[in-house]
Amino acid sequence: MSASTHSSDSDVDAESRSDAPQVEALFLIRFDKKVGYTIAWKRTANDTDLDGVEFKSLPSGLHSHASDLVYFTHTGYAGLSAFARGDASDADRNANFVSVGILVRRDGRFGRLGRAWLLAGKLEQIAAALAKDETVAPLEDFWADQTSRAPTKHVDSKRAVRDRAISTATAVPKDEERLPAYHPALAILQYLALLGPLVFRLQQAALLRKRILFVGSPPVRTTCEFVYNLSVLSSISPRDAEHLAPGTEDLLRLPSLFSIGVHDIPYLEELRNPKGGHTPGSEPAEGWVACTTDEIIATKQKLYDIVVEMPHSSDAAPQQRQWPKLRTSAGDALKASQRDVARYKLLHRELWKHHQQATETFHDDDEQNDDAAPLISHDEIDAKRADDDFNDAYDDTAVEPTTWSRLAYQGFMWWASAGERDAHTTAERELDRDLVGDIAEYADSVETAVIAYFHRQSSLMIKVLSQLLESEHENEEGEGEEGDALWIERDDLSRMGLDTWSEADRAYVQEFGSLYFGRRVEIRGNEVDCCGLRVPML
Repeated sequence: MSASTHSSDSDVDAESRSDAPQVEALFLIRFDKKVGYTIAWKRTANDTDLDGVEFKSLPSGLHSHASDLVYFTHTGYAGLSAFARGDASDADRNANFVSVGILVRRDGRFGRLGRAWLLAGKLEQIAAALAKDETVAPLEDFWADQTSRAPTKHVDSKRAVRDRAISTATAVPKDEERLPAYHPALAILQYLALLGPLVFRLQQAALLRKRILFVGSPPVRTTCEFVYNLSVLSSISPRDAEHLAPGTEDLLRLPSLFSIGVHDIPYLEELRNPKGGHTPGSEPAEGWVACTTDEIIATKQKLYDIVVEMPHSSDAAPQQRQWPKLRTSAGDALKASQRDVARYKLLHRELWKHHQQATETFHDDDEQNDDAAPLISHDEIDAKRADDDFNDAYDDTAVEPTTWSRLAYQGFMWWASAGERDAHTTAERELDRDLVGDIAEYADSVETAVIAYFHRQSSLMIKVLSQLLESEHENEEGEGEEGDALWIERDDLSRMGLDTWSEADRAYVQEFGSLYFGRRVEIRGNEVDCCGLRVPML
């Protein structure tokens, strides 16, 4: 089940009448056993082209479920359809399949989905009714209500603040009201739990504007929400964009295609990355993120860069849970770094603490009594439980192994410091701890706090690279032609939040520097000095 919560009928109606988007098209898709899915009823505001919308509204395999919500894009519009299955006679295979969908405009004010999710509850109600009764009266009434409303000319101030928080925020007030029902960002905690430490490797691919494809089985609502989440988490704020090279404006957010199918293959072929990648001033690479239930798309390796194979047991107990498989189109596995594991554990602890605070009541008066005070604090108990939960679900096949060089270095440092913790490692942990912040303190806006956390990480990467470039320009001896390499040190990688021992992280910073700063990045030295001994980094 999606992390998004369902509204009551009155709540749905209230949202629909308030600041819901203007509907440009409303349609009903029914299944005909002779011809398949057909548009049985439609209304459009501006002769909107609905050709092919029936396939987008009903992804493969949906018929095996009672209901679902499907997000998609269609000829520049954001689409949302509510699927429902009703009973029917033997002649109709004992099932009546219907899908009620809308198209709304997408623009800078209303985000990736044009706020279509505000009408999700209403569409669910109509679809459920039409799955039982073939009358189209609910559709006629809904369309009449839409056409009678004046186009939205403004957005409620609170809604506007919340939308900006979702798209570009790096900090949100702790008293920010909870996101409304059906908002895709409500699935962020489920997204983190499913991906585990791999969330950081996927974040890197998104920031590099790769073509990312989630492949899984229906229902598709949650996966569509994951598409939204990844796009939001990997957005670059206008403030950070000021530090980037000219010509990178189109790289500030990753386009979301949401649910796609075999019918979209020609379109995906048009979006194939141009040869040579992106350089400032040239046409940007056509990166995107989408999801599909058609596994055949994953066999067409030229259509995507990264595939995320969704597990079937995402809601299972920790011991039975599986992290997704991430691989490139060439078949190479993408794995989390050792630092990814450490910082995910920090994040997991904060989210665990937040969950405990939301579901349990502690008796502070008892704790103030020294005789009754527990020997272990609640924070320590929560940390232990969070680590146990993480360890139960841990999959070492999804994590880069600890290299011999790293073990040797850590062993040398332990010996040289008489067992004290390496200062370099301590600095990394303190940085990661500062980046996480106190997410548990955000009572009702934990999702926006998580978004801010990921934006802080992206901002840190940009900030450090920008500082290195400024230092280079200030150093007369380091000046050279624009195409010269920017040399960075091991400590620079650490300050960016990256794993200095991970070859994948090194490759990431090199591609990031080329994409956003138009500079070739080289990492100085492959060895570190340890008590007079040279230890290779890799």
